[in-house]
Amino acid sequence: MVTVFASNKLLRNGSLLLAVLCLGSSLTIIGLQWPLPFSDFFAAAESLPVEALLVRDAVLPRMLMALLAGGCLALASTLLQQAMRNPLAADSTLAVSSGAQTALLLATLFAPGLLIRGGGLTALSGALFSLIIVLWLSGKRSWQPLSVVLIGLVVSLYLGAVNGILMLFYSEEARGVMLWGSGSLVQDGWYDSLSLAWRMLAATLVLLFLIKPLSIMALGDEQAASLGISVRRIRLITLAVAAVLAANVVALVGMMGFVGLAAAAAIRQLGVADFARRCRLSWLWGAAILLLSDNLLVLLQHYSGIELPTGSVTALLGAPILLWLMLRHSPPQTLAPPAAPATVSRGWLLPWLPLIAALIAVCALFIGHNEDGWQANADAYLLTLRYPRVLLAAACGAVLAVCGVLLQKLTLNPMASPELLGISSAAGLGAMASVMVWRTTSGSPVFWFAGLAAALAALGLMMWLNRKNGLQPEKVLLTGMALAALNDAAIRVWSASGDYRIQQLLVWLSGSTYHAQPVLSLWVAAGAVFLLLIVRPLAPCLTLLGLGAATAQAAGLNVLRARRSLIVLSAVMTAFSTLLIGPLSFIGLLAPHLAQAFGARLTARQLSAAACIGASVMMAADWLGRIWLFPYEIPAGLMASLLGGAYFLWLMRKN
Repeated sequence: MVTVFASNKLLRNGSLLLAVLCLGSSLTIIGLQWPLPFSDFFAAAESLPVEALLVRDAVLPRMLMALLAGGCLALASTLLQQAMRNPLAADSTLAVSSGAQTALLLATLFAPGLLIRGGGLTALSGALFSLIIVLWLSGKRSWQPLSVVLIGLVVSLYLGAVNGILMLFYSEEARGVMLWGSGSLVQDGWYDSLSLAWRMLAATLVLLFLIKPLSIMALGDEQAASLGISVRRIRLITLAVAAVLAANVVALVGMMGFVGLAAAAAIRQLGVADFARRCRLSWLWGAAILLLSDNLLVLLQHYSGIELPTGSVTALLGAPILLWLMLRHSPPQTLAPPAAPATVSRGWLLPWLPLIAALIAVCALFIGHNEDGWQANADAYLLTLRYPRVLLAAACGAVLAVCGVLLQKLTLNPMASPELLGISSAAGLGAMASVMVWRTTSGSPVFWFAGLAAALAALGLMMWLNRKNGLQPEKVLLTGMALAALNDAAIRVWSASGDYRIQQLLVWLSGSTYHAQPVLSLWVAAGAVFLLLIVRPLAPCLTLLGLGAATAQAAGLNVLRARRSLIVLSAVMTAFSTLLIGPLSFIGLLAPHLAQAFGARLTARQLSAAACIGASVMMAADWLGRIWLFPYEIPAGLMASLLGGAYFLWLMRKN
């Protein structure tokens, strides 16, 4: 009772504070720009000066757009979390944002005529196309939560890799799309905001019929079906509604970052159990967070002349709110029980994984492509150039894959991956800061030191923020995502600045082995072997944690100590790989699922299989990226997403 009362008080006070801040900042902006008495607000346009017209037709529509966009994204995240039974599901889960960005990028580079009347329709088409792909691929499995989540993430990573490749080769032409991707609420009339308003109203009318069945589905699919709920149909309609809400926001204002997940997770952290109430409150908090963020940026521009894109910095407000709520309030865990693997083969391929890795290594070492075509060459000089890259790719791929297994077993969440700890993005931000602030070069000692220091700082902050909750998996992941969002906000602002040094960082951020040297690669390989040897004896501990904290505690495992050790080990492995090859987003997420798909059900076998898969994919990606578009090269991280993502999607659809 005391906890419920404290939660309600915190919710009430937080909502009131957000409302006061939004109202105060909005009135301040209007007062700064409205030159007439407020009694003239509704006067005819012909009688008003330009400043007044700008307030009526630009400032107020912008505020309305902020409210609508933030509310729609938060509502979409809440719907996805309920339908997927996963607290990490967000508006980006269904790949609508990456689909919209891909469509705009392709149109900008190859069909600019499509953008004559604006890019909204093009972006919306790309978002809906990516949604159709996700639903088609997961339809064979009746849109089960795990299948939809994984396929959505893989499609998003795949399209992100396509965007990354295009931006590397067309960096100048794609700069406008990069700025759009940062998100902007600037309006030149009421058309867009009113258009989003009626679309949101239509989605809300559909949602009214979904509230009750979605509330029942929280009990589980079998229980809901026994009560007469058509689980497949309700889930499909919910996915469509959430995707349409997110797609329309992305098409009109670009990507707004962390606001949807921040608002939905904040309401969940406050312990609001009723689904209908959670939808209403998440909409209000999402709207308030985005409006307040944008108002603060408008005031910053007014007083200092500094202009920043709204979408890139929403995390600077949303993430601290979420972190503060997690410190103040600790509701029971809401993680869904561990789901079965999306697809399982008979395991015939599992024993062959080491041989496959060895064959890929041989191909990467001895087979190349140059101006004379394909060649098999054992020249000692070429081997000296190639083997450091092969060792570096294999070592980092294996470490990230095993790290993914650790996190998914620890958190009982199939979406868990190394970058969700916030360590990867922190290392990336530290490394970028060394280049942008201290003007060093990638691969220099200052570069490594800055990245390592930032990673250690993120780890320390994450452990400190969760010191009182027993390192609950959901809170650890949400803390990591909040820290990652803060770091990514800074990285995106820098990336959109147009600085010439961003180009060399884009290569590193894409996962590059270009800087590999013989001595470095040997030390990295030795470090990777050492880390993998440490992990191997932890298989029984991971198996117990995979059964749930209560079962593990009953079996005699010190859950808190195990969680602390595994989180620190995962952070070390993430920082190790990120600093060497860049913040990869694919290997740690999907290698554990691919290992299960190949039949590795036991934890020890999954660790070994994931390590082989991670090493194989990264070696193949580095090799093909080096020879596919000779004389140009594609970074290994982007190629890994293309290769592994395509194979995983084919595997999901086939089985």
